[in-house]
Amino acid sequence: MAESHPERPRFKVLIAGGGLVGLGLALALERAGIDYVLFEKGQFAPQLGASIGLHPHSLRILDQLGVWGDIEREVVPLQDRNHYSETGYCFEESHVIGVINTVLRRPIIFMERCRALEILHTHVRDKSRLHAVNGVVAYEETEDGVTVTTEDGKTHRGNILVGADGIHSRVRQLMAEKKASTDPESSSHLIEGETSMTEYKSLGRCAKDRPGFTSEYNCIFGVSRNDPGAPFLRDGMVHNVYYPRYSAVAAAGVPGLVFWFLFVKAASTTRTPNCPRFSDDDAEALISRYGGSQLGPGYTVRDLWNARVKATMAPLEEGVLKQWSHGRVVLMGDAVHKVTINPGLGGNLAYEGIARLTNALVPLLKEHPIPSKEQLCEVFDKYFAGQSPRAHTVCSVSGEITRYEAQDSWLYKFAAQYIIPLVSDSRKASAYAAFSNGGPWLEYLPLPALDIDLPQQRERELNSSIQGLPLFSIVGGIIAGLGVTAAIYRRYH
Repeated sequence: MAESHPERPRFKVLIAGGGLVGLGLALALERAGIDYVLFEKGQFAPQLGASIGLHPHSLRILDQLGVWGDIEREVVPLQDRNHYSETGYCFEESHVIGVINTVLRRPIIFMERCRALEILHTHVRDKSRLHAVNGVVAYEETEDGVTVTTEDGKTHRGNILVGADGIHSRVRQLMAEKKASTDPESSSHLIEGETSMTEYKSLGRCAKDRPGFTSEYNCIFGVSRNDPGAPFLRDGMVHNVYYPRYSAVAAAGVPGLVFWFLFVKAASTTRTPNCPRFSDDDAEALISRYGGSQLGPGYTVRDLWNARVKATMAPLEEGVLKQWSHGRVVLMGDAVHKVTINPGLGGNLAYEGIARLTNALVPLLKEHPIPSKEQLCEVFDKYFAGQSPRAHTVCSVSGEITRYEAQDSWLYKFAAQYIIPLVSDSRKASAYAAFSNGGPWLEYLPLPALDIDLPQQRERELNSSIQGLPLFSIVGGIIAGLGVTAAIYRRYH
């Protein structure tokens, strides 16, 4: 834990962005006793966005932060998943999510994004550190600190600045501008990013020609009423439907609500900063074209649209930055790695980043309360070294899942209906569990009782037969087991 000495200056973290990542980082710093101040350009917990999927390795971190209990009271753990063809035929009834819940002793959940934000905000003990409607607009770095200017014209000084301000990160833009004169190529990558392995292979590019953050699919995210008397699907159920070049998912993760997604391949691939922004009219047009598609037994995408509480349309950007920090400034979450949302791993990846950054920072501050710039750069390098491989894996796997569910090739279609259903739920769950257990936790806080044997589990999995699974089974686990078991194959082969 960082020690407090009233007679000494305190190390301070400046956070840009008050979404799920910024508030999560604030809680992690607060529990570590590290001073911080957070600036959000909008309101906290706005009624924007639709849902957030949380996996066991993120719930473990939220449990350490004391947040999980409030979340648990509001959600219904997902259990079963039915997969439908374009004709309405159910080609797989999978119980893998329920098996994962049993194996890991933690569920996979969906909830409203705004409600997750409200809960995180509630758990911040010192609200005076949180500043809404006052985003970071500029920063200046010196050898011994960094000063930000906020929208109200005031300046605030700290020791490091963390850009947790999303895919359209202002901090990333400012960092790129500062590097433009000395390193234009690196500056360009900060704006454009680096696309996933899946994407550049699909474009027939070699590594040196890889484009930036790209978007090949668009998505409508929706939250709709799920009438208990005549539900679209029962609580704890997930429906997936596969069509040529588009797909849809519905999940009943909160009583009375269904979270759903319509994924459609775009006419062309775009790249940041020129990925499209969509209006309500654009969403209406997409529903006019695809709304008649059946999603599950007895209901269509349009039925969900008509029962919506909220819905929005956005491009699905994907990619990973080459550079995550510069001087005393570091990026995290969607500001540095963006993945397609089909397997629901993007927010979870961001929480892994929170753990890796704070796990490196806390012991440094214990030994050096005001560390040097060089020591902080070592922390950022350690964060990057741990998080970047995971980010590339999750980005690549998520992109594969998006294309698989949209039947982007005959091979995907054949695998979905004739190969993947043959892989047992237990094998998929075991592979997923190895991935999930490989995620970090907050090493400066006690592990919850549920996870007290996690270090031993991780050691067993490293030496288990998981590493000997054939590619066939690993790929099966990737697709039907929520996409993440590709990490196991890449790590052990």
